[in-house]
Amino acid sequence: MPLTEAMLRAEVHLAGFPLDRQDIVVDVIWQSILLFRHYKVRSYTSHTGKKIKKPGPSHNAKAGRNNQHGARTILISALCRAWLHGFEVEASLNHKNSNDTAFMIFATQVLAKEGIGKIHQHLETYWSTREKKWAAYEKGEFPGG
Repeated sequence: MPLTEAMLRAEVHLAGFPLDRQDIVVDVIWQSILLFRHYKVRSYTSHTGKKIKKPGPSHNAKAGRNNQHGARTILISALCRAWLHGFEVEASLNHKNSNDTAFMIFATQVLAKEGIGKIHQHLETYWSTREKKWAAYEKGEFPGG
């Protein structure tokens, strides 16, 4: 069952976000969930504006599942942004003794209800990529020039 806005509101409340910031946090996460749902499926739009499976009879779509990495990145970054806005503390994944943090528990609940598997692996991949890009940015290494 996909996540509804009421279910998301309950998850945000259970995570302990301050009451005066819960509406903004829910809005940020809800908008990213809508974007995630839009980008996770491979679809095309015909000239009439109707959604179709493939653009033409000679089109060969790749076999297998659509790569959802970009869609997951949108959702995970919105969860981090909402956590920062709600608690004014940067999100972290694990404590030094490898116990999950409150952010990790919250993110796991939201991502699982959206049907995402291997959540720890995806969050750690996002985290390592983000740290690598931020380190390159601080060194002054900008992509593309």
